[in-house]
Amino acid sequence: MYENIEPFIQLVENSKNIVLAGHTSPDGDAISASLSLGIALRKMGKQPIILLEDYKKSFGYIEESDMIYREDYDNLQDIDLFVSLDCGDIERLGLAKSVFERAKNTVNIDHHISNNNFGKLNIVNVKSSSTSEIVFEIINRIGKLDFDIAKFIYTGLVFDTGGFKFSCTSKRTHQIAGELVEMGVDTSKTHSDVLTMHSLEDSKLLAKSIENICIENDIIISTLSNAEIQNLGCTSKNTGGIVQYLLETKDINVVVFLYEKEDNTIKASFRSKAIDVNKIASKFGGGGHILASGATIKDMTLQQAKEAILQEIKNV
Repeated sequence: MYENIEPFIQLVENSKNIVLAGHTSPDGDAISASLSLGIALRKMGKQPIILLEDYKKSFGYIEESDMIYREDYDNLQDIDLFVSLDCGDIERLGLAKSVFERAKNTVNIDHHISNNNFGKLNIVNVKSSSTSEIVFEIINRIGKLDFDIAKFIYTGLVFDTGGFKFSCTSKRTHQIAGELVEMGVDTSKTHSDVLTMHSLEDSKLLAKSIENICIENDIIISTLSNAEIQNLGCTSKNTGGIVQYLLETKDINVVVFLYEKEDNTIKASFRSKAIDVNKIASKFGGGGHILASGATIKDMTLQQAKEAILQEIKNV
């Protein structure tokens, strides 16, 4: 399953200019996987650059790293190695896609069932709880695990497993978490920061999304327009966690949360207790996991996207 770890380490050793990148609108797993691997590569004597969009304030306890590149991506030339982290396909790289395409070597590290192995070298484990879990296996093989890395890995595990309660959580996930706890990770603070701490802006958008829900049988679809988000003095970064909250509604088995981004595209998040929402997300150019997937929808209004998705769910 991890036979490509050794070839990856060799690529790192033979590369000078290395770029790591998480997916667009980075979440706790993408951020944690990118930063933990970046620290490990530094300990190998490399100077990696990390491409990450600005992330939600709830991850503010993750200090801004000097490895994160905030200048024009067009300036990044002569890249020896590009490592994609937590991206199910190349489009999830967003603006970093152009850097990926001109890199000499590319590596795809991911855990999504929809991943199409778009790297020259692929380390993809769909049975892994998170990309952070895969990165742990890589860093463990390198032999560079330390406390700072442990904090990030644990954050990624907690985020993508919902505090070790999602079905993606395995025996190995708990074993890794145990090792990180032994290294001194503050589990209580991490769980609070990642899962329960929220801003007033987060609460405003959650309230509006509840107000906007449409229920059909055991399905909830909720929408937020860009105008609604702005009128509340919020940004799309404050939408994290809404879809999972709605899924915890009694007698509901499928939830779709749609919000309009500043560029007029629509971000769709799918969650389910019973059906394969990865298949539904794929109909709209997205993907992810069987019970949790996402997609970015273009050339549709919120209402059109809502109606089209609802029809796909009914067809299952």
